[in-house]
Amino acid sequence: MSKVTGPLEVIDFCSNPKCQAEIFFGQRVVKHGKDLYCGNNCLCEGIGAVVIKADDNLGRGDAKQPENDPTD
Repeated sequence: MSKVTGPLEVIDFCSNPKCQAEIFFGQRVVKHGKDLYCGNNCLCEGIGAVVIKADDNLGRGDAKQPENDPTD
């Protein structure tokens, strides 16, 4: 049984400009610096992270193109 007896309180909004979903008191969120994101996908998109395939050339400036870019 839930202990919440009143309406949910909005305390912030997702920092991803494409999302900006309401963040409620008690909600699990992802924090990056001072920014809050409603989930991992919004964090990755918000900071410009991409998914790449790790290989021997990783870190040498010639990594392969993203295979599963969540922003597509």
